[in-house]
Amino acid sequence: MNNFKGIALSLGVSVSSPWDLDIANMGIKVIEYDGSIERCPYNHENIIFYKKYIGKQNNENTITLEQVIKDNKLEITQDNILQCDIENCEWEMLENIDFDILNKYFSQIIFEFHGCNPEEELGVALRTEILEKLNQYFVPIHLHFNNHGKIFYSNQLFFSTTLEVTYLRKSMLNFDSFKYKNNGIILNYDYPVYPSNPEIPIRFNF
Repeated sequence: MNNFKGIALSLGVSVSSPWDLDIANMGIKVIEYDGSIERCPYNHENIIFYKKYIGKQNNENTITLEQVIKDNKLEITQDNILQCDIENCEWEMLENIDFDILNKYFSQIIFEFHGCNPEEELGVALRTEILEKLNQYFVPIHLHFNNHGKIFYSNQLFFSTTLEVTYLRKSMLNFDSFKYKNNGIILNYDYPVYPSNPEIPIRFNF
């Protein structure tokens, strides 16, 4: 990150957002949006906080991602990062956005996807369609199961309905750097969301 030139946009902060603080400590400007809290949990010179939810329209309480990009003067020449943890509202945001905008303004996108319940057929169909559009521009480079919530066990595999996924813009992808990690858990990078529960291993059937 020493040569990083861009802004980190963080949607969904709550009472704690260690990612925001880590990025700010690297000297990167972090812009936060969250309507559920009154102020940023950290007093840091590199963090700017706005008390608004991300939504599909601009009003007193919500703001669209397109407006956030415009208000903060993000530049397409920079390698901006988007972090999004907005408690199931990410699907509405993605359903109403031009994916080319994400591709132009963000080199990396980090999502916590909620409600990935295979029992909900209509929800699966809609979210699969959204993810297919996202995959036209970005490729997932890291997956971590959130171990706090609804967990499925089927065909000798565990699955969480909440997925933490890091995406990289396809034009930046270097396949030579890809290596499969056993169980998908990266030491000193992945941590259980609920410490008293074990991590959920990731298995690939190939």
